[in-house]
Amino acid sequence: MPAFTIDVVYQLMPLVVLLVGGLGFMLAGAMTRSAGPLQRGFALATLFVTLLYVFKLWGADAGPILHGMLIMDRFALFFLVVVIICALGTILISNGYLDRFGLNRGEFFSMVFFSTMGMGVLVSAYDLISVFLGIELMSLAIYVLVAFRRRDFFSNEAALKYFIMGAFAIAFYLFGVSLIYGLCGSTNFEAIAVAVSERNLAQQPVFLLAIGLIIGAMGFKVSSVPFHMWTPDVYQGAPTPITSFMATAVKAASFAAFLRLFYTCFMASKDQWVGIIIVLAILTMTIGNLVALVQRNLKRMLAYSSIAHAGYIMVGLVALSVDDTKAASAIMYYTLVYAFMTMGAFAVVSLLERRADERGLEGGDYAGLGLRRPFVGLCMAVFMFSLAGIPPTAGFFGKYYMFSAAVDQGYVTLAVIGVLNSAVSLYYYLRVVVSMYMQKSDEAAPTYDDYATRFVTLVALLAVLWLGIGPSGWVPGVETILDWTRASLAGVLELSSR
Repeated sequence: MPAFTIDVVYQLMPLVVLLVGGLGFMLAGAMTRSAGPLQRGFALATLFVTLLYVFKLWGADAGPILHGMLIMDRFALFFLVVVIICALGTILISNGYLDRFGLNRGEFFSMVFFSTMGMGVLVSAYDLISVFLGIELMSLAIYVLVAFRRRDFFSNEAALKYFIMGAFAIAFYLFGVSLIYGLCGSTNFEAIAVAVSERNLAQQPVFLLAIGLIIGAMGFKVSSVPFHMWTPDVYQGAPTPITSFMATAVKAASFAAFLRLFYTCFMASKDQWVGIIIVLAILTMTIGNLVALVQRNLKRMLAYSSIAHAGYIMVGLVALSVDDTKAASAIMYYTLVYAFMTMGAFAVVSLLERRADERGLEGGDYAGLGLRRPFVGLCMAVFMFSLAGIPPTAGFFGKYYMFSAAVDQGYVTLAVIGVLNSAVSLYYYLRVVVSMYMQKSDEAAPTYDDYATRFVTLVALLAVLWLGIGPSGWVPGVETILDWTRASLAGVLELSSR
């Protein structure tokens, strides 16, 4: 049994707080039929306490704990901050949404907390088994949240599709883990890295098959082609706050596990698997953008946009190098930026979505929005510009760092394909802006005066602008964030080089 010393418990406090919060809301949901402002306030306060513990752990020395199952280093803490920010945004966006759709139940917050805890386990995983535990804890709660509109056919269909395909994906992952264990004799990341280097496993077909199976499973979680087929239906059918949560927090946590696993364990065999990632990155970028061109439902368009952005981040995986942290740092920066601009876009969608029909979800519903609601229209326009990669928004700098890292490692063609795909995406992002400012609607879709959601859009707007051009100061600017990412990666490199 692992020794639970004071130091170990202290490092686990962010996960403990999330667990206690989830259990508390589960009990509250059993005793009350609906969640009031007090419960929402408690949920936000609990997440802020978790964030406080994360910041307190930032400067502490961290090594593997629980017999090497988890590690609360700066890498894990960085992604845990991203996940908690997304959870805070989800709680705030759901403030008016749950009331409007008759979904105001305490178990909603319980599932958000359990899912966030699963993401915490996933980003801090240092063993293939703990990666599995993190994925399952995260996914089981997400399945429930996707089907939270339980009387809605599309919500139930989305949850069932996500559950079935998720079961296949985790089966592939476990098959790959079993092969890795058979070859390396361990599921610990550090032990796998040593075995790969000393036994020359990179040349063995069984080892490459195991990597392929793990790539397929992780590809499902990050919505890469050809494992993306669930994404548009699930994003459309799920409640909008949960769609935002999936598009931001789930993607960030999954890429964190993806990055640590391959950066720590499989860099010695990069020549064997990098070709697979290149093909997946090209297909994911291209298909995501091309299919998004013909979407009229905004949630489906943002779903294919999410697929395309997964392709951009995979360009960074291709450019990974032990000698240069630029690509890994770009991935970490991009996930933070992507979380803010996508969360903001879905917050605007939730302000227009109405119960019992598709109002607020079709492109025509945004006609004249920029003139009727100047603040909401401005926020949505900036989010679309950032997703498209237009300067001086943070989305532009995220893509710049990603593609420049690929060029530095000699993947010029891949970077050019990424830039061309980004140019294609301009059409469907700017179509929303054109509709908001240059088209009129005979029947204007109403926007709901949900001040919590408006606060999320304001914070996301400021973050998208500041993380692009903001200097370092009392509010972290782009240079500060990049310094944090490099500091986070230093510990990962130190452990993998032992």
